Amino acid sequence: MFKSHYDVLVVGGRLPALIGAALLSKRGFRVLVLGHDDLPPTYEIAGRSLPRAPFNFLAAHSPIARRIFTELAIGQPFRRSAESVDPAFQVALPGHRFELALDKAALTREIEREFPEVRRPIEELLARVAREMEDIDRSLANDLVLPPETFFERREVARATSQLDALGDGVDLLAALPEAHPFRLIAHAPVRFADPMDPDLAHGVRFVRALGSWTTGGASLPGGAAALRALVLGCLRAHGGELRERDKIDQILIGRQGASGVRIAASGEEVGATFVVLGGDVSSFVRVLPDRRPFEALFERTGEPVVRYYRYTMNVLVEEAGVPAGLARDLFTVRDPERPLSGANLLHVEVHPPSGDGARLLTVEALLARRGVEDSPQYLETVREDLLASLGEFIPFLGEHVILVDSPHDERPALDTRAARAIEPAAKWGRGPRTMEMVYGYPITSTLGVAALPVRTPIRNLLLLNQQIVPGLGMEGALSAAWAVARIISRSEPRAGFFRRGLFGGLGRG
Repeated sequence: MFKSHYDVLVVGGRLPALIGAALLSKRGFRVLVLGHDDLPPTYEIAGRSLPRAPFNFLAAHSPIARRIFTELAIGQPFRRSAESVDPAFQVALPGHRFELALDKAALTREIEREFPEVRRPIEELLARVAREMEDIDRSLANDLVLPPETFFERREVARATSQLDALGDGVDLLAALPEAHPFRLIAHAPVRFADPMDPDLAHGVRFVRALGSWTTGGASLPGGAAALRALVLGCLRAHGGELRERDKIDQILIGRQGASGVRIAASGEEVGATFVVLGGDVSSFVRVLPDRRPFEALFERTGEPVVRYYRYTMNVLVEEAGVPAGLARDLFTVRDPERPLSGANLLHVEVHPPSGDGARLLTVEALLARRGVEDSPQYLETVREDLLASLGEFIPFLGEHVILVDSPHDERPALDTRAARAIEPAAKWGRGPRTMEMVYGYPITSTLGVAALPVRTPIRNLLLLNQQIVPGLGMEGALSAAWAVARIISRSEPRAGFFRRGLFGGLGRG
């Protein structure tokens, strides 16, 4: 017998899982969220709170985000805090610096200044991306489950996406540009950081959505990912949802009718649930399954995700005088156009606003190839210096103004450059290579190449809610997965949801 029982038990506190939990709480389900190998969006070092990764809410204009934010009633507070990112981004590469402004006239001047010989192809490309974005918006405005599994879900998705067939796998939107033209790098650089899917295979709908999301300008939220997480948590708690972040599980309980609950690692407590939702990467849950065979059968059908890259973050605190005037919030740098777009050769730099103490924070992100990270034990020991050297080639005199350098991923202490001393972190459990976000390749994709693993697992009442469901749409795909899980559970017990919200709703909470 379980001491406690919930309608939905969500394992993992990442943002997509929290959004799914908040939606279900809002709809009257009794929900518990447990922690699972999750880290907060920020960490503390030298008395400062630093982000674990850059955060630009590229899904700000998505119909899925609007639908979810409206239901959760967080749209108004989000709009009050969020700011449009303009210019959308800058790209710096040898011999070229390009700024993509949201103002059409300013953008035209920038294209004419930097690439007058291909002005028309670039303008036609951006115009086509804008048109395709509208078609994608119309498709995603429908109430869909991605990827579809049942007959009715497949029919709904086929109808909603029929106008997107022109963006097939073989379509090269940059075909009008010369093969080695630098604008190809300018288009691809931001796309490589837009989602957690193999960046070497971005094309079709995925490429259009990623580039279009950047060019329309994302949303900057003071406090970044932590602020958005706080909004969602506030909604979860307001509707009776519970959060126990420190309770990790060591087993998913499987009965005759499918998933029936979980066992808490520290206490051995068994918590029952009608539905168990896994909110992290599939690989992190295999070890807590009593039997892996159902998932092996799933991977035979869908292909098992394979790590291609790791996302590495470095925070650089610099004197305000060291940040050039006119630097955009999001800067992408390409060191050598002839080399692979990974490691120190391609950086994404998030430039934070002034903090009031004369310092500015640069959060630098790089994609590290899996082979380098996993096969070379000393590889991470030099990444910081490589990234700093690369960044210094595009930001003049950067080295003279650096105050502090740190990464939560390389097991090295922070470096206070003024005092020339190392600063050991107070808590080491949230640091090291295992904290890097993994970027996966998927042997088999579906739904226009943006969807991968299904929401429903082979084990009844055990669902997935992570960025491996619709990885090709980035944060928008994560929101789509949260909506799909909430829809599947809500439709499985429509009358139950009514009674929970009605006169007898309190009976289910005893």
